[in-house]
Amino acid sequence: MSEPHINSATGEDAESAYLAAPAESPISSAEWNQPRRHWADTTTLRSVASVVIILAGSWYLLSQLDVVLRPLLLAVFLAYVWLPYYNRLRQRLPSAVAVALLAGVTTLVLTGLALAVYGSLSALALEEPLLKARALDLLRLGTETVNYYLPGALGGTDGRNSEEMAAEQITQSVMWLVNLAALGLLEALTAGLYLLFLLLESGRFPNRVRAAYPAEQAEQILHMFGRINSAIISYLKAKVLSSLVLAVPVGVVLSVCGVRFALLWVVLTFVCNFIPYIGSVIAYSFPVGFALLQLDIGIGSAIVAVALLACHIGSASVVEPMILGRAVGLSPLVILAALSVWGLLWGLPGMFLAVPLTVVVVIVLDHLEVTRPVARLLGGS
Repeated sequence: MSEPHINSATGEDAESAYLAAPAESPISSAEWNQPRRHWADTTTLRSVASVVIILAGSWYLLSQLDVVLRPLLLAVFLAYVWLPYYNRLRQRLPSAVAVALLAGVTTLVLTGLALAVYGSLSALALEEPLLKARALDLLRLGTETVNYYLPGALGGTDGRNSEEMAAEQITQSVMWLVNLAALGLLEALTAGLYLLFLLLESGRFPNRVRAAYPAEQAEQILHMFGRINSAIISYLKAKVLSSLVLAVPVGVVLSVCGVRFALLWVVLTFVCNFIPYIGSVIAYSFPVGFALLQLDIGIGSAIVAVALLACHIGSASVVEPMILGRAVGLSPLVILAALSVWGLLWGLPGMFLAVPLTVVVVIVLDHLEVTRPVARLLGGS
């Protein structure tokens, strides 16, 4: 067996000296930091994947639970409207009596209004054959007029089939309104039941938050909910007032001109005014289209069309800017995107709830430091 080589200067063998000596790393500082960047990129990808999964899961749950969530959210916004009155009544009456009074009145009003609207729509649906015949007559008259003054402008399509399809679309629109009113009647009853419990729990909510969280965190949560309450109450008060200012003149014009089912069109105008941009088109086209079918082409239908157009323009350009001001605090592009998302998710009721729901989301994002820049981007200022 060979003897280990002994270093004469230190007295250590060569193998021990080699193991004790610090190894020179061939990896540069840039290469050493490369794995750290790799893990940072992986963390980013995980965060993005988590956000995508959360959004997809939320979309699925919202779409599956729409029958439950829509009346619940409607009750929440009704509670915001009634909460100031409830607090005043609670100073004079017991809480249970005040809740029963407000919730009972709200349920009765909503149910009565929904029944009246549904009755009007049922009567309108019974006139479907007459409406379809009148629509066919008007479409044929329009086709003949266009062909007379602009020969060949309509091309070589079969005019009769086009008229039949257009008339069918008109009657389908009427049936869509009937089904929507039936759904609204059911949701009004459910929202009244939710409203009863929401008003009962409103006074206990701050104490429950303080009992569940540490003092500092509880105050932050209550401050966030206070901002939400203030924003929603401000928006709803302004929107209800501006909708009434628009709906009342519309009802007067329709009643004076003798257009049937004036209450139906007034309610439609009031509700659709809560839907930015698209709601005005719906609220104008339905009563004017029915007036055209009922009164025929002439001075009566022209007066209705011009008067309602003046009401909508005056509301959009004068009344709403004066009443609403900056109550919403959202960018117009964000409002359009919210209408698209909630409308795709829940249809017309989703459009009705789009703006207040987006206001709540923006306030929550602004409350969290991580998402505060996103909230600033979504704001209108």
